[in-house]
Amino acid sequence: MSASSALTRRKAPDLVRQALLDATARVISQNGLAALTVQQVADAAGVSKGALFHHFSSKQALLDAALTGMLDDFEQDLRAHMQQAPASHGCFTRAYVEVTFDHLLRQTRDNDIGLTMANLLEPAMLARWRQWLRTMLAQFPGEADDPRLYTARCAADGYWATAYGRPLDEDERRNALAMATEAMKLCMPG
Repeated sequence: MSASSALTRRKAPDLVRQALLDATARVISQNGLAALTVQQVADAAGVSKGALFHHFSSKQALLDAALTGMLDDFEQDLRAHMQQAPASHGCFTRAYVEVTFDHLLRQTRDNDIGLTMANLLEPAMLARWRQWLRTMLAQFPGEADDPRLYTARCAADGYWATAYGRPLDEDERRNALAMATEAMKLCMPG
């Protein structure tokens, strides 16, 4: 690392932090969560291990921040979709289905979007996902207990679990679009 890039990094700690989060997602997508080391992340971000620990106190703190970033991005997409639709019963679930399938259909490379389902099934990460979903559903009374809406969210989750982390071929794209259409039908008052 040159002296000028080190100076630039010291003056831009937010850039270093983001580089570490981006590197974490890349390393996880390449090697899996179980194989993740802080040295791999530091190397991928082009910083020292000490610099990583300056920004994140532990490997778990780094993983928590990476998951928080992913959830924040997903929630931002959800809220943007909800703003475009009339507020009504099922608005959260409609957005959830749309955003989930949009993310699947936009994949252009293997491991395109970072954390995979296998990584999210790690107990600590799964607990964070469940808490996030409970918090979101609490903002939309009636959606958590509506069986049609629950089924629509499960359809989106199920397809995501089988197709996430790699581009879809043409048959899979057609299936994803058909499943999204059927899941959206479940979001309409029945």
